[in-house]
Amino acid sequence: MAPTPVIALPWYHRGDYAALLELFSDPDKMPATYDAWLKRAELTEKQLQKAGFGVARIWIRPVPFAAWCEGRNVAPDQSARLTFAGDAVRDLPARC
Repeated sequence: MAPTPVIALPWYHRGDYAALLELFSDPDKMPATYDAWLKRAELTEKQLQKAGFGVARIWIRPVPFAAWCEGRNVAPDQSARLTFAGDAVRDLPARC
């Protein structure tokens, strides 16, 4: 049986959300409140699971994410968030 494909979803702690919005170069692409973001993220997660994907919540914290972006000389934007999450999911143990 083939492993279930896993999609990485950037995930945020409530306490980090305001700091992350300040850090991100594209805060206009994010919901203004944590609760609005969480509702959207949980809906996306359910849709992916219904479509047969595994979902890995990849936590993005302000300081490590800022350092990761700086080390790669990339803007802390949506593309960087998705790349960060994708890199992290590849480092997870394989699932059967």
